[in-house]
Order: sequence, then C-alpha cells, then structure tokens
Amino acid sequence: MALATIAALTAFLGVLMITMSLVGRRRDNPLSARVRSLAAYMPEEEDTDLTRPFAQRIVWPIFEGIANAFAKLLPTTFVDRIRYLLTLAGNPFSLSGFLFLMAVTGLAVPGLFLSLMLLSGSDMGALQILGLLAFVAMGLYAPYFWLASRVGRRQNEILKSLPNALDLITTCVEAGLGLDSAFAKVAERLPGPFGDELAHALRDMALGRSRRDALREIGERTGVPDVITFMSSIIHAETTGSSIGDVLRVQADQMRIRRRQRVEQIAQKIPIWMTFPLVVFLLPSLFIAILGPAAIQVLDNLSR
Repeated sequence: MALATIAALTAFLGVLMITMSLVGRRRDNPLSARVRSLAAYMPEEEDTDLTRPFAQRIVWPIFEGIANAFAKLLPTTFVDRIRYLLTLAGNPFSLSGFLFLMAVTGLAVPGLFLSLMLLSGSDMGALQILGLLAFVAMGLYAPYFWLASRVGRRQNEILKSLPNALDLITTCVEAGLGLDSAFAKVAERLPGPFGDELAHALRDMALGRSRRDALREIGERTGVPDVITFMSSIIHAETTGSSIGDVLRVQADQMRIRRRQRVEQIAQKIPIWMTFPLVVFLLPSLFIAILGPAAIQVLDNLSR
C-alpha cells in the first residue's frame, strides 16, 4: 500500500514536471516573448482611468448616461435637429451636454412650480395640472430656443463680416498670396465666427483633408446661403481652372450689393415696427392732452 502511494505520488510529480517544462518552453517562444515585451509598454486601462480627473471618470459618465436615456425618449428627427443646430451655433455644447441641460431644465422648472404650490397650500386641480404641463414644456424648450437664437446671432455676425472678409481675401490674392495664405490672413485680421471657420478649414487641410471638402464643410457649418454660394464658386473655379481673382472680385461686389439690399429692406420695415409703440404710447398721450381739458369742462358743467 505504501509502495503504491509512493508510485502514484512519483507519477504525479513526473507529469507535473513534464507539464511545467512544456509550459516553460512555450513561454520561451520568440513570438510570445515579443508579444509580452510589447504588452509591457502598453498602458493599462485602469492606470489610465486613474490618472484622469474625477469629473471625467465619475461625474461626466453619469451625465452621459442620463443624456442617452433622455435621448431615447425624444424623436430621432428632433435629436438630429439639435445636433445640426449645435453645429450651426459653433458647438457651444456637446450633444450629450445639451440633452442633459434639457433634462435638467425640464425637471427644475416644473419642480419649482410644484414647490411654490406646496408652499402656498393650493390643491392640485385641472388648472394646476395645465400649468404644470406648461412649465414642463417651457423647461424642455427653453434651451432649444436659446440655441436657435444663438444660431441666428452667429449667422448675423457672419453676414456682417462677410463683405469685409471677401475684400481682404481679394486684396491678398491680387497681391500675390495663395488662397490658403489669404484665408489665414483673414482669420488673423478679422476675428469672429467666419474667421474661426476659415481657421478650422485650414487646420483640416493641414491634417490632410482636401480643399474642396474643407470649403464645402464651411458652408455646412455656417448654414449661411451667401457663404455656401461663395465656397461653391471657389470650388467651381478650381475645378474648371478659372481665375480665382476674378471670382473673388465678382463675389465681393455681389456681397456688397446684398448687404445694401438687406439694409434697405430693414429700413422699409422700420415704419411697420414703429406702429406698435406709436399706438401704445403716443396716441394715449395725445388723447389725454387734447381731450383732457374738454372732459374736465364737461364734468364741471354736469356737476353744476
């Protein structure tokens, strides 16, 4: 019995030693050693995550989770519309950040309304429910309206700076500079949304994007028809081999004409805009000044 136990133990140790030797040979494989040496220089995910700030590791993923859950409740077309407006506005927020802002305002505004109701001690009736729904809609759409107004302001700034920018580009090209150098000069001398877009396009071209795609994306990011027309004319001139200077000169003249037409259109609308303050503020004062003494005399005669 003892000999059998010793034999079995010896056989187990022999098999174990053979297995360990085979594993050691596999580890000594040059390909495996090369893989292990490369893996030693690769950063581990846990160490990389620990080096990031607390807000990026913990807080922001929670916000993104809330934003993604809120995005699933919204229509896809509405989310795409928000993404497009963020692009036109110059990306002041990421899509997740803006959706999280909508979720916060959609809960905070009706929550404030409910808090005021509870403090006042009023009951929940049909009118209060309608008011709560109205505050929910207000909280949800307030960031959307702010984003739309930001897009409008940015496009107006681009329209105002576009004629001067085209004049400067035309002057630089006629002076002998290349089109990219002219864009860089405009981005340096005329800070603003249009200059930022030109600088963005120059960075894309420096990273290897073609000029045609970079210029086309300027029109897509701004959404201004004049910018889209200008970039399309430059792309067409480069494709057909036309003179860039002549195209720029014609586009600059057209931009100045369009700016004058827009100013004339605004001037024609001013009398319409002045009708409301005249009716509300001036006419009552005239009625009081004209009819006031007569009304006083009539009241005196009636009192007698």
